[in-house]
Amino acid sequence: MKCWSYDTPFGPFDIVPLDGAYHIMHEGEALGAYPSPEQAARALAEGRSSWPPFGDPRDLGIPVELARWRCRPLV
Repeated sequence: MKCWSYDTPFGPFDIVPLDGAYHIMHEGEALGAYPSPEQAARALAEGRSSWPPFGDPRDLGIPVELARWRCRPLV
């Protein structure tokens, strides 16, 4: 399995597989679950997920394209 991370000035956002869905995580807080990692990245980039405490994630330049995220295997 893989997970994806994208670094921002407010820390990394992660997309993590869990219980058959892909969860957007930021500093231990779940911001939404989606059927695919691509849908999770798009929802976060477009501001359609829950927002982190500091505000609108659209202001961070998070890419819609998962290929621009850092991918790593989960162990």
